[in-house]
Amino acid sequence: MKKVHPSTSTLILINRASQKSFCLIVLTLIFLCSPTTTYGQNQNFLSDLSSSITSLPELPSVNERTKSLGYAGMIGGLHNGVIIAAGGANFPDKLPWEGGKKVWSDAIFLLENGVWRQSNLKLPTTLAYSANVQTPYGIISIGGNNEEKTVDSVFLLKYNDDIKDVEITSYPQLPQPLANMSACFVDNVIYVAGGNDGERSFNSLYKLDLGKIDKWEKLNDFPGGPRSFHNVVAQNTPHSKKIFVIGGRNQTKGQESHIHNTYITYDLKSGEWDKQNTIIVNGEARKIMGASATAEGSMGILVYGGDDGKVFLELEKLESEINSGQNDSIAQKRIIKKNKILNNHSGFSNEILAFNTITEKWFVYGTSKTSLPVTSLSFSDKDSFYIISGETSPGIRTAESSKITLLTDNHSFGFWNYVVLIAYLLITILIGLYFANKQRSTADYFSGGGRVPSWAAGISLFGTLLSALTFMAIPAKSFLTDWSYFFLNITAVLIVPVIVFIFIPYFNKLNITTAYEFLENRFNYLARVLGSLSFILFQLGRIGIVLLLPSLAIAIVTGISVEASILIMGILCILYTTFGGIEAVIWTDVLQVIVLMGGSILAIFYLLAQLDMDMGEVYDFAYNHNKFNIMNFDFKFTESTFWVVFLGGLASALITQSTDQTVVQRYLTSSSVKGAQKVSYVNAILSLPATFIFFGIGTLLFVFYSKMPAKLPMELSNNDSIFPLYIVNELPIGISGLLIAAVFSAAMSSISSSLNSVSTAFCNDFYKHFKPNTPDLKLLKIARITTLVIGFLGIILALWMAKSEIKSLWDQFLLFIGLLTAGLGGMFLLGVLTKKANAKGTLLGVLTSTLLLYYLSTATDIHILMYSFIGLVTCYLSGYIFSLIFTDKKRHTN
Repeated sequence: MKKVHPSTSTLILINRASQKSFCLIVLTLIFLCSPTTTYGQNQNFLSDLSSSITSLPELPSVNERTKSLGYAGMIGGLHNGVIIAAGGANFPDKLPWEGGKKVWSDAIFLLENGVWRQSNLKLPTTLAYSANVQTPYGIISIGGNNEEKTVDSVFLLKYNDDIKDVEITSYPQLPQPLANMSACFVDNVIYVAGGNDGERSFNSLYKLDLGKIDKWEKLNDFPGGPRSFHNVVAQNTPHSKKIFVIGGRNQTKGQESHIHNTYITYDLKSGEWDKQNTIIVNGEARKIMGASATAEGSMGILVYGGDDGKVFLELEKLESEINSGQNDSIAQKRIIKKNKILNNHSGFSNEILAFNTITEKWFVYGTSKTSLPVTSLSFSDKDSFYIISGETSPGIRTAESSKITLLTDNHSFGFWNYVVLIAYLLITILIGLYFANKQRSTADYFSGGGRVPSWAAGISLFGTLLSALTFMAIPAKSFLTDWSYFFLNITAVLIVPVIVFIFIPYFNKLNITTAYEFLENRFNYLARVLGSLSFILFQLGRIGIVLLLPSLAIAIVTGISVEASILIMGILCILYTTFGGIEAVIWTDVLQVIVLMGGSILAIFYLLAQLDMDMGEVYDFAYNHNKFNIMNFDFKFTESTFWVVFLGGLASALITQSTDQTVVQRYLTSSSVKGAQKVSYVNAILSLPATFIFFGIGTLLFVFYSKMPAKLPMELSNNDSIFPLYIVNELPIGISGLLIAAVFSAAMSSISSSLNSVSTAFCNDFYKHFKPNTPDLKLLKIARITTLVIGFLGIILALWMAKSEIKSLWDQFLLFIGLLTAGLGGMFLLGVLTKKANAKGTLLGVLTSTLLLYYLSTATDIHILMYSFIGLVTCYLSGYIFSLIFTDKKRHTN
């Protein structure tokens, strides 16, 4: 009978005793994570808007003796939680065709705590039809007109909590008087387009930088003719943010007006206008003026209501004939006809039109039971859009106001989807429990005791590098843009010969446990500490990010809360990695890769089936929309050109596959050079088809949502949710659950690898250095404690970022660590390829590389993909030169 060491026996008993609590914790966690609102299975988007409209209190009258008529062209917005509605114009005595006089207002109304009240302050002058933009400082009113003239004044309206009233501050005047224009606010800059001065419309574009607030700057005029009563909206497009100028009319006094059925865009990056594009809705060109519009989500524009101009042009023609000097009987007939049209006007459009800036498709997003007013005061706030007062038909105002919240007809993720997801998670638990009893030494825990087949380690390596971010980000990238990042993945395959024939034999010869042990053997312990510490810090941040970002996407499409997803993935990974070691990590990775790739292939078949197009038609459609752009040979290093992607990708792949402990540890699970090389080959073999699969999915998603634009919600704010959105909304119940499990699995694969590798690095690079005589079983205990601690720190970090939304600070931290890591690649190359490199010169090379990259990141626009290449080359060259200058008596020999 085999004799078991007492300590080992105790460890096994602890493992077995923990199994019940292990399962109980996980099951409790899963079932307590109840879903919230979701898009749901087979979702139907808005058709009737009425359920999304909330009526606000009617706008009051300026005095209690008269009924409120409402106003057209009001000024205002939302500031400090208070709605400000000021100015505007109406016909208080009679309707305009009955001889009523148009009257402008200077009153300011405030909607606070659900009640309107009139401010003690008034506008500097009566005013209406200005452009309004909401800023963090308040609402800025630009131009406008009154009974006397069109004005060039600009001022800020803000609500002061201390005095419970409005304050007004003057801003630089417009270069010319303008009214009926439109404006938007982007990156602390106001852009104003078009407008008229009472005589004619203009096609001007002005901007005011609120960081300077000195004067307005005139930009290039937009093409396609002047516009007023149009909309201006800023939204993201595949390669940059653009300003969209939509609809409107070109009006010159004494001439027939032209109603636009087009939109044009201004690229904020290049500063250039694009050609006009026709607004096509259901196969017909659509004219729009006087509407309200807003950017929605990350790629949507919504246009509320508006006037198609048919009645307007008819009335304009009748008015021209009436004033043309014809005989009284003809003029009287025209007057009767005109009044009949006005008295029987049915109101303006009741539709919300949607435009997707990626697919460039227009469609009807929703309808209201009643028409939507034009020339309204309108603005957005979070998930809601406000329409205050306005004009319901020519000359007729309304005092009604409303808030529109675009809620989709939602359903739950589905019982069977949850069954599939939970079943998958339970299988990962069982794998962890199975291998828990086999972890009897650090050799078992860190390298699998030589029991892991090379093919399994290779699949695990592939799963580790193909994280949930990749699973979602590559389809999102090719959906949004094209295949320009294709060679970034291919370089990971191209670099394999360097890894296989240079690094793997070198590591195997040294019989090392961590990649950073090599640095001490070659240089000194400081180099090892630098490499290992930067790796541990980077992996800690990576765990937090890999937990957070997929959770954000999953929450949008399934209703599983962000916090629940973080806890599920994080705790499961901690448990099976802590107890099962590298074997549990590798074999769960194998399962996760099967689910990941199998589900992705299945999604491709469903996409093709739903499109009802043959492959030739799909290819032609995508090709005609420039979705297959792969190589841009321009020598620009600020954009994702071929040179940037290829050079940056090669350097990044070399650094990752030769210095990252999560990768190197897979090589070290094999006891032979051939076995370790096989690990790298398997990863390369899987990476090539996976690249085509994920880029292909993104392209198919573009074709699918171009053909069926109404299936893509305008509220979508996270581009990485595109593929999960399709999975949940379009695939059959059960299969969608399996693919969402694939998102979980991809994230868990990366996290578990990070946990085990960090544990390995800490124990071997730090703990054993200071306590070299630590018993193996005690070191195994330290390894498990390290796994727990790092795992929970990663969870806490992810939860903190999810709650606080403080991501920019963390991005800067990851950038700094990334700058250092790029230099480490050069350090490894110096150690492997040269004999003259020494510790002092190499460390100075790392410092030089890090400082240069930090300068480039703060002072230039060089593409981030170039950092790895520049850091690698700089460290290698400067490290070699410094080594020649600062010679070391103890010279390394191979």
